[in-house]
Amino acid sequence: MQSRKKMLVPAVIAAALTIGSLAGCASGSGNDTSSSPSASETAAASATLPASFPKKDVPLVDGILLVARGDEANGWSVTVQPKNKSGFADAKSALEKAGYTIQSGATDSKAVFTNDKYTVAVGTPGVSVTYAVTAN
Repeated sequence: MQSRKKMLVPAVIAAALTIGSLAGCASGSGNDTSSSPSASETAAASATLPASFPKKDVPLVDGILLVARGDEANGWSVTVQPKNKSGFADAKSALEKAGYTIQSGATDSKAVFTNDKYTVAVGTPGVSVTYAVTAN
């Protein structure tokens, strides 16, 4: 049963990232030619991490928190609009520095990281960085 769960977790996380990617693509009109959001758009887009999110164990890239949902029982979904265009590389670097191991199958825009406590799937559906975090 334990090995079945370990195989299921990456599949569930991959599905979550795919859904998050589609949601990120669907949110825009496709006709926006501006390069950055206005101050009012930025303020309206800010979210707050759930109190149960493991801030000390799961480093996030610096930027505007767009989506932050979940809990320990069901996992967390977090999307950040990074301050620069190297969001995925920054996320990868921060997780590896925090002791996470990258799993096979990683690409330049999606990867799964694990440590003893958490599994973190990271993807970039565009410029934003989406995290799907589950407790092991």
